[in-house]
Amino acid sequence: MKKLNVFPEKHESDQRDFLTLLEQTAKVHGETLLPSRRFERPLWGEDFFNLTSSKHWRDLNDVTKHAVLTALGQKVLQEAYFIECAGMAYAGKMNLASTSREERQFFSFVGEEETRHLRMIESIGGFSTAPEQIPSFALLIGEIIAEATKPGHLLLIQILLEGWGLNYYKTLAKSCFDETVANVFKSIVKDEIRHHSAGVVLFRDVTLSNSDAESILSYLERLISMVKIGPYTVCQEVSQYVGFQGTGDFRSFLHETNAVSVTAGKLEIIGHLVYKSLPRTVSDELTHNGTLAPLTLPEMTDTLAQAILGIAEPA
Repeated sequence: MKKLNVFPEKHESDQRDFLTLLEQTAKVHGETLLPSRRFERPLWGEDFFNLTSSKHWRDLNDVTKHAVLTALGQKVLQEAYFIECAGMAYAGKMNLASTSREERQFFSFVGEEETRHLRMIESIGGFSTAPEQIPSFALLIGEIIAEATKPGHLLLIQILLEGWGLNYYKTLAKSCFDETVANVFKSIVKDEIRHHSAGVVLFRDVTLSNSDAESILSYLERLISMVKIGPYTVCQEVSQYVGFQGTGDFRSFLHETNAVSVTAGKLEIIGHLVYKSLPRTVSDELTHNGTLAPLTLPEMTDTLAQAILGIAEPA
């Protein structure tokens, strides 16, 4: 069986007949792809990225700060774009896996909503949609959609990731400088509430097999590890302009930005989302393994220092 292509490439611009039909169909559904606005300014400020208290950050000039915040905003949009792209594939797969007409109706509606989300984010513009630019977090979501079983889809995508998205997108909307962009995320949140709730309801009737439980636990550990590592994207961007002198200097930056406590708060949200739905055997395994325990400051420093080129202890 051919593997599901979660992130298909865009149609070539010369395929105008099909693209015209797409826009006509979107218009019938009350949706229009707006011209890209291509923001060349920050959409979220230093507070959103927890940079305000950092001396390393304050020492940068205004031009550099503007460039860093603009780039970070574009990466936020890029990740959201590819996650919504994955959402369309998820809706299609769950449509085929549905066991009732009502369930299939629901996921047909979800597919339309995920498409609308994608088009709204695409309309904001200013970020790359090239396949080689897909963020690692979105790639893992794509892998789950392509390979996990239906119980794993419900728990990992609808309960965990849709629930996570509710908190994250609310924060994006509240903190955004641009009202149009803020309204995009507010609109998405309204749909995600229903998507998350449906996952909770449908998962109640699921009886996990041992293989399902093992698969879910494996994916959970990988998803959580991407959160536990700390503010990778922020550190990667800032490190291009700040001359960190070894891991000690880098550790002070993480301390200044409260990286450990901020990450611990994110892990707490994940725990709340999954523990209320997980079977006791799986949740006990997570607890026993310390999967949701945050890294210490030295651990986070060493992990990020190894992951980001140019930050390492001098030989």
